[in-house]
Amino acid sequence: MKLNGQYYDVLIMSEWRELIAITSDTAHSLLISLSDTDISLLADDFYDYMLGDDDAALFLSSQQVSERLHATLSQWIKGVLSSSTADLAALITRQRKIGDVHARIGIPIDLVARGARRLKHTLYGRLRRDITDLALCYDALRFASLALDMAIEVMTTSYSRAHESTTKDKENYRLFSILDNVHVERERQLAALLNWENRFIYNVATGLPMLEIQELAESEFGLWFQHKGRHVFESVDEIATIESLLGGTDEFIASYTAEQVAQAEQRYLLLRTVHSRLLKIGMLLATLFDELSKFENGKDPLTNLLNRRFIPTILRREIALAMRSSSPFILAMVDIDYFKRINDTFGHDTGDRAIKNIAAILYESVRSSDYVFRYGGEEFMLLLVETTESQAINIINNIRDKIASQPVDPSQDEKVDLTISVGLCLFDGHPDYERLITKADSALYQAKQNGRDRTETYREGQAK
Repeated sequence: MKLNGQYYDVLIMSEWRELIAITSDTAHSLLISLSDTDISLLADDFYDYMLGDDDAALFLSSQQVSERLHATLSQWIKGVLSSSTADLAALITRQRKIGDVHARIGIPIDLVARGARRLKHTLYGRLRRDITDLALCYDALRFASLALDMAIEVMTTSYSRAHESTTKDKENYRLFSILDNVHVERERQLAALLNWENRFIYNVATGLPMLEIQELAESEFGLWFQHKGRHVFESVDEIATIESLLGGTDEFIASYTAEQVAQAEQRYLLLRTVHSRLLKIGMLLATLFDELSKFENGKDPLTNLLNRRFIPTILRREIALAMRSSSPFILAMVDIDYFKRINDTFGHDTGDRAIKNIAAILYESVRSSDYVFRYGGEEFMLLLVETTESQAINIINNIRDKIASQPVDPSQDEKVDLTISVGLCLFDGHPDYERLITKADSALYQAKQNGRDRTETYREGQAK
């Protein structure tokens, strides 16, 4: 039977207090007295073990461990092993927050359990080695084991609740993606595929070196498929076929030498084969989109942009992609300058038109592989995939110029100039998307503080 949150809190608090009560003062003091060096060695062994695990390595790096995680784990171990009735409520709250973070990052719960098992294994060896009194050793081991188990259990309950909510949002986003302008997106991506083929034919015909020809995977269509298409058509068999055709096409093109391209027969074989592969991709894609056209649309009623509820789902996926491929991406927070003044002076209708106009400019100014969200009110969020800081600044400056050149007209005799403030943050390898949002928001705050109508990039040490 699933326990409700309030009843569970009472239960775990009661059992943890009971554990503290039945543990001798000597055993408890022994655990409390473990030195910082002892605790640090436990953390060392834990991370040596976890960094050697392929699954765990997706969420850890040696730099993260040395700069931040080692100290955090040491504090956690010390807090659990020295837990007392007085600090129990705060300790349990802390475990709950850790569980939420694990769910937000997407760390599999089995990795947490595996790490705890390794930690207990090392701790048992340490206590058995130094405690000659078997009864005392048993008492200390029992407390350490059960306290660690209860801490992990509290984490898991919070993790499960957050994960359940995330799963619902993920499915809702998948459906939203499916529903978002199906017919328009279908034609847009088929056109992108055709545009790449036309450029490819032109480049081959004019003798452009094969190494300088853009790969299909890096084209407008290729980026869309990697960052959106694969997710929209999740668990569909045709996706694997399209992926194989994409990779196979680039490999086939790369296998051609300049001498082969110079031969008419070989050149014809190259163009015919590429055309045949693209034709198959287009047919599969058209079929998939046709299957989705039966769904009705659903989007933000004012701007037609993604709702902010889908931000966790998308950011988790993009972070995972970036960590696997070591590719950069940029998060940008965008705020309309002096929006309250526009509403107060010209009315909410004018304010709504300003929001809609800027939303349209944002959407039209980025690639189909990027994301545009209405974050709330007059604030937007952009996620620019596989984009460097300098590229992002150029994109944002172009957007700001477009917005400044298109004022809103509340009446025939009036024009309201619009500007935006923007905060940029480059993905830094940390798996927690909230940390990234906070940094981008801090850069946005800095842009406002520095006079608005400007772009600021987050730098380490910058405080909001």
